[in-house]
Amino acid sequence: MMRKYIYVCLMLFVSGILSAQTLDEARNMYRAGRYAEAMPVFEKQLKKKPKSATLNQWYGVCLYETGERARAEKYLKIAVAGKIPSAYRYLGDICYEQYRFVEAVNYYTRYIEYLDESEEEDIDTETYETLITHAELGAQKLSKVQNVQVIDSMIVDKERFFTHYRLSSEAGALLDYTALVADAAPAASPAYRTQRGDKIIYAVTTTMYGCELVARSNMGDGTYGEEEPFDDLSTPYDENYPFLMSDGVTLYYASNDEDLSLGGYDIVRTTYDIVGEEYNEPEALPMPFNSPYNDYMMAIDEYNGVGWFVSDRFQPEGKLVIYLYIYEESPRVLSEADTPDLISRAKISSIRDTWQPDVDYGTILAQINKIETTLQPVQQGGKMSFVITDDIVYTDLSQFRNKEARALYLKAQEARRLIKGYETELQKLRDDYTGSNNRQAIANRIGEVENLLITLYQQPDEYEMQSRAAEITALSVRE
Repeated sequence: MMRKYIYVCLMLFVSGILSAQTLDEARNMYRAGRYAEAMPVFEKQLKKKPKSATLNQWYGVCLYETGERARAEKYLKIAVAGKIPSAYRYLGDICYEQYRFVEAVNYYTRYIEYLDESEEEDIDTETYETLITHAELGAQKLSKVQNVQVIDSMIVDKERFFTHYRLSSEAGALLDYTALVADAAPAASPAYRTQRGDKIIYAVTTTMYGCELVARSNMGDGTYGEEEPFDDLSTPYDENYPFLMSDGVTLYYASNDEDLSLGGYDIVRTTYDIVGEEYNEPEALPMPFNSPYNDYMMAIDEYNGVGWFVSDRFQPEGKLVIYLYIYEESPRVLSEADTPDLISRAKISSIRDTWQPDVDYGTILAQINKIETTLQPVQQGGKMSFVITDDIVYTDLSQFRNKEARALYLKAQEARRLIKGYETELQKLRDDYTGSNNRQAIANRIGEVENLLITLYQQPDEYEMQSRAAEITALSVRE
């Protein structure tokens, strides 16, 4: 009997030692970032001490780091009540990801206050100050969520996601740059080729400024000219994933500029100032196009009245979600008063919630799915006839001897393309004016387009005259 008693006591003693060792091991795993392994031990200990601020902090962080962030909030709030400062940071991140931006600002602010009061040296608060800026921007954007009708969404692999876009030929094409220009180094983005096939736009990785936008002109012989950077859009941040509208003026791309972005890439839009010959200051698109995650590769197919963009919001590593939506120039802004699910609309939690009554989305989607994704090759050569002298007529861009002359000729053709686009828009505006309920806005736009055309009409002849003169000079020098 005594032997049995001693055995039981020994087992109880050993069990206590093993339990303590297990908690110590869990702490070490936690500090090493092995959260999934440490979590079961903390969960078991919490059942014994549910009010322990430290255990709630450890368990909450393990949940957060293993992807169960919604569950983590409950435990981290107990940790905050127990005066554990780092819990503020995690709660700020949770609120930010859930679009609770005002709460996120409060949590980040409390965490910075703790860091400022800390006796530790060299503590950098800049990261959290940036997060506060992003959260404040998010709160502003949440008040301007647009009423966007999302037709469809699909989850795809990040690599070559653009192959899932179905664009009509009138919208241009998104292509694999390396396949398009076989002898070139890989680009940082797909290459957007204009509808006429006269230009490709894409991003390249630089040593100093990350990703930068560049364009190359089709030389007419199956090759492309030198890279021409978008100098007026270049910043110390990344510019990537470009798309040029059919008007030749409106450019969409992605930027991680801290003054524009909610975090990561956000989709921005700019327009080309024909008079000043430079791009205007870019503006970030509102929600739901942008989010606290990476959002990019906006592509608009005006012919079919739809747009595409991609995001990694709420997706696992290596996956993206592509959204297909009804394109409108000026969608209505949603208000909290008439949209109780405003945050869900900003997140695009459900595409069905974005649908309008009496709209046949199935027919629209069927029309998009019929678009042939096999790209037709761009016809090379035979499309130009540019008189240099009475005896010299160029029929191919490769015939130019002077780089400036070739660039001026291309500017003349671009001006003609813009004229055609604006003339089409002007005719549509005039057709819409009579039956519109917003005549003043249409009248204002008619005036803007008419003024742009007045400026543009003289440009093609001027550029061609300058091109001709530069080429003649180059030919004379060679002789």
